[in-house]
Amino acid sequence: MDSAWPTVIGTVASGTLVGGTALVAAHWSKQSQRVQLDAQVEQVRLQIKAQALEQRREPRSRHYAEFVNGIDELLDYLQDHWLGDRMPADADELATVRDEARRQIRELHRIWSRVAVEGTSSVANAGADALEALGEIATCLGRDLRGRRANPPEEVTQRGARRRLWEAVDEAQDAFIIAARRSLQDDGVPRVRRTPRSERSSDQD
Repeated sequence: MDSAWPTVIGTVASGTLVGGTALVAAHWSKQSQRVQLDAQVEQVRLQIKAQALEQRREPRSRHYAEFVNGIDELLDYLQDHWLGDRMPADADELATVRDEARRQIRELHRIWSRVAVEGTSSVANAGADALEALGEIATCLGRDLRGRRANPPEEVTQRGARRRLWEAVDEAQDAFIIAARRSLQDDGVPRVRRTPRSERSSDQD
């Protein structure tokens, strides 16, 4: 009987050792699984957050670009029809220029309303400044048209003054682009880009 005790003790010790090792292994396996699960949950959370941010930024970027492009189109139109060597030849031609400029400015107001809703306050304010500068051009066109229709006709705005109004809009557009770039860069999305006017002119030539 006494000779059997070492065997029993050895069996118990061996079982205890194996069982303890198994428990330790199971504990570390569970910890590892928990760490992996936490990492997966965090990764999914970050993906969802990134998708939500992108969904919020995408319309903002699109509206910024539409506003910039709209101003580009209007400035190009004014360059061709209002800032040449001469003012439009008669009142009817000048009325056509004024009406088209007003139409494009109304469209820019519509785009700006989306910029104001989707964008930051700094970008909305920069857009409002650009619209104010465009309003000065619309006022000048209306004043010149009334002068052309007067009897006798009155003098229209000199080309240098018209150029300064045009340049004021161009500068306001640049300020808008800077504000838009900062806003989009802060959110980690591509910046608004436009082709420099000088490059567009060379391409057209």
